[in-house]
Amino acid sequence: METERIVMTSTFYPPYHLGGDAVHVRYLAEELVRRGHEVHVLHSRDAFDLKAKGKDPSPAPSEVIVHPISTSLGGASAQLTYITGRSRAAERELRKVVSEVRPSWVHHHNISLLGQGMLSVQGVPQLYTVHDHWPVCPRSDLEYLGRVTCTENRCVSCSLRTGRPPQLWRGSGFRKRLERIDRIIAPSEYMSRFLRERASLPSTVLPNFVPPPGAVERKSTTPHFVFVGVLERHKGLDVLLRGYEERGVEAELHVLGSGSLENELRTAGERTGGRVRALGFLSRKEVLEEVATAIALVAPSICQENSPLSCIEALSVGTPLIVSGNGGLPDLVAGGCGLVVDTTPEGIGEGMRRLEKGAEERSEASRRALERYERFHSPESYMRSYLELGRGSA
Repeated sequence: METERIVMTSTFYPPYHLGGDAVHVRYLAEELVRRGHEVHVLHSRDAFDLKAKGKDPSPAPSEVIVHPISTSLGGASAQLTYITGRSRAAERELRKVVSEVRPSWVHHHNISLLGQGMLSVQGVPQLYTVHDHWPVCPRSDLEYLGRVTCTENRCVSCSLRTGRPPQLWRGSGFRKRLERIDRIIAPSEYMSRFLRERASLPSTVLPNFVPPPGAVERKSTTPHFVFVGVLERHKGLDVLLRGYEERGVEAELHVLGSGSLENELRTAGERTGGRVRALGFLSRKEVLEEVATAIALVAPSICQENSPLSCIEALSVGTPLIVSGNGGLPDLVAGGCGLVVDTTPEGIGEGMRRLEKGAEERSEASRRALERYERFHSPESYMRSYLELGRGSA
């Protein structure tokens, strides 16, 4: 087997991370190492210190070679990177690692707080997985003022009105760096269309993967639906809670995660006599056990989601999905492994009641969920295409 040396860049990398894109980077890095490849990951400790003040997690043992970037300025360095679009410390470290490792390719992920200068690697092919809307949107979420999906370029207005400094570096130089990337990976058909329509960037669709769930203990449990994610309005949790109560869903609703809607969640639990349950953060094993016994995982995001790993984890254990029609979420239920519903209390509640009452439909959706995972979201399906892309043969 031909082995490769690969350098990856990512603003965050577990355990110094906040979102699912960093988890994908770890899954990919560890899967490559498991197959005999050498993987180096550069990430920003400064960015983590800025976003997660006071936290100091302990890394788990791994054969992935990690290069944390930390400066004397700490979080202020990440803030300067956001404003200027450059991190000299990150660029120096990348040049040093590339010079020493001589990788087969460099693979960029979320580099919003590492800076656009990371895209200026010389003499080695570059890949870039677009996990969010950063190539077009300074906020990365495509939400104008954090409230509605942005359909036109109003970045300066949005930045000023939300208390963020405008990113004046987003001009022709930035666009040329994006255009010089050898191969761009879009995790969903939605993201591929977005890149083509809003940034004139070609891309290859390569759906995200998650490791096989292994033996998942399926304890006898009360019938329930499950929500996994940050407890914020852009994830649609408030709409889900209303739909659950107003449409008279009988099964429990288990909510995993934390965020600003914790009080609202607690109140919903009190109103429903404990049928809405807040379970907080759980380990991956515990999450899989919770999801595997659910009627469905509900992902009612009102924002333009790309390809959330929580949904793919659900597919891996045969749990159907109930998703909104936003972003790449409908891509995940293609083939009949769930429902696409209106992002309203009525739409979400009726979707939950439909699967709650429809045992035959639920069973068929579960079977198709497992099929979709094996065909599109397993390590084997991902690695075949990924290595071809890296080697330039796709």
